[in-house]
Amino acid sequence: MFWIYLWMCGFGLVKGWQMFAPFAGYFGRALLVAGIVGIISAAVWTWWFRHIDRYERQPVGLVVTGFIWGATAATFTIAVPANGAVGSLYTKIFGQVWAQDWHAGLSAPFVEETAKGIGIVVLLALAPRLVRTATDGLLLGAFIGLGFQTSEDFLYSIAGATQGFGAHQTDGLIGSIATRTYSDIVSHPLFTALFCAGVIYLIGTPAQPRRIGRGLALIVAPILIHGVWDSMLAIAGGSSSLVFVIMIGDIVFAFTALWIAFVWAHPRESHFVRDILAPEIESGVLTDAEVTAAGGWRQQRTYAKAAPTRTERRQRRHIVRAALDLCSDLAVSKGDDSSQVVESRNEITRLRQGTAAQSIDR
Repeated sequence: MFWIYLWMCGFGLVKGWQMFAPFAGYFGRALLVAGIVGIISAAVWTWWFRHIDRYERQPVGLVVTGFIWGATAATFTIAVPANGAVGSLYTKIFGQVWAQDWHAGLSAPFVEETAKGIGIVVLLALAPRLVRTATDGLLLGAFIGLGFQTSEDFLYSIAGATQGFGAHQTDGLIGSIATRTYSDIVSHPLFTALFCAGVIYLIGTPAQPRRIGRGLALIVAPILIHGVWDSMLAIAGGSSSLVFVIMIGDIVFAFTALWIAFVWAHPRESHFVRDILAPEIESGVLTDAEVTAAGGWRQQRTYAKAAPTRTERRQRRHIVRAALDLCSDLAVSKGDDSSQVVESRNEITRLRQGTAAQSIDR
């Protein structure tokens, strides 16, 4: 599987270079600006995805592997040629006008989600001990989608810069970047997170029992969301007000689906957190209430709000976050007392002593 991954990504990298290399001369400035914006955007999204990775953090190598798949193999090896082929078929069968209206909405969702979804299967084959639960599918899928989105944004930016034979590169580039930044709110990271979580449910793993219904729902949902998003103008028949209504409805549906996916995935992750941190209760590092609070946002809010003062509420939140860091360190060290584990325990002790000292001062 490693050699298949390497070949697919290498082929995509070569195809991408062949697409962009002819523009390196006259459109060099546009390529540079688009590249810088793409890197900044990817960095911001990466920070956010790592921030919401609450439990055992995904290994950096695995995250990078998924990102590279999305940016190269999924984009240039599969999606670009497949979308072109499907578009040609639609034009021949239904005519130019119909294809222009519906090609994006009836091609990209199926082609692109499948291309990116293959990535989670590849990661599962390469690292079966690391890709175990639906949460892993959600987070790794987001990074696969981020890789795809980065390459796609770059493509659209260059397309904008080359409009009008490149007479107004900066104007076209800025317009494309603004449009893509706006549309990225509901874009490939979200689509692929849902799709890959569905694949994990559909396949099943030793740590994640197979749930075919959930799997199919999470696979169909992003295809539907993606299709409606790309077909808004055609569905609305040119009505700008109807386009706005459809867009808002699609965004609400997308984030509702993502919320449901996390709700479905939460109990298993919460169970793992309690199993990992149970010895810390016995040793007195954490209390049972703190471990329960580490199991989810709702439990954390309930635990924090139960504190009598604002200072103690803030300290409780800090302790719970430190408990999650300890959970991640214990998972990485496989339960051994590594230097990171010892440091996390000391941080919890420091936070608890700080709370006690403030209570005495009052």
